[in-house]
This record gives sequence, C-alpha cells and structure tokens, in this order.
Amino acid sequence: MTILISRVQNLSIRFKSPAKVVVNERTGTIVMGGDVRLSPVSVIHGSLTIDVETTHIVLPGQPTMEGKTMMPGKPEIVEETKTTVGDRPAQSIQLQEGANVDELIKGLHAIGATSHDIISILQAIKAAGGLQADLEVI
Repeated sequence: MTILISRVQNLSIRFKSPAKVVVNERTGTIVMGGDVRLSPVSVIHGSLTIDVETTHIVLPGQPTMEGKTMMPGKPEIVEETKTTVGDRPAQSIQLQEGANVDELIKGLHAIGATSHDIISILQAIKAAGGLQADLEVI
C-alpha cells in the first residue's frame, strides 16, 4: 500500500485550462487566450443597409357644397414612405484546419469588419461548432 501511495504522490498531472473568448457587446471589447483554435470555417461578411424614411404630408381637403355655399374641405394627413436599399459585394475569408482566432481577427480586419461585427461573427462560428473554446458574452 505504501508503494502505491508513493507512486500517486509522485505523479505529475498536466492541467490545461479550457480555451475561452470573452466579449463585451456594449463596448465591443474582445479578449481571448492565444490557444483558441478554430475548425475549418468560411466567413462571409457583407454590408446591407436599409433606410426607411416616413414623412407626413398634409393635403388640403376637397371642397364640398352645402346648399348653395361652397365649404372648404377637411385637410387630410397622408404618410409617404420611401425605402432605399444599398448593398456592397460580400467579402469572405477562409481559414484552414488548426487556424487560431488571431488569424480570424486579422482576416476580418482586412475585410473591414468592426469589433461589433467580429463579436457577431464569433457568436455565429460558436453556434456552428467552429470555435473550439468557451464563448462568454458579458
């Protein structure tokens, strides 16, 4: 029994803490360890903008006849909605097996992604099973 206890006491155990990415959506801050790996993944990032502008126009009412007298009509308020859609071609990056999050961030910056875009992309990659780390959103 003493031999078993001495062997157990002399065992060295290597512990590796799990990889983790922490993002703050409010500030756009992303903090990660250097060991965060990705499975093969493709990211497509585009820019779609939709502007909806609503204005109210007051139209004069149609005059009406009351007896022999012409009366002014009641004004009518009409909504006029104008929609504009703009889109740029989507940009993409591809990462190979074993790529790390640092390579992902550099690629996303190269295609013009903001920190808020990167947070959304990291969440989507995690949901797709491509982020080999815990993702904590604060």
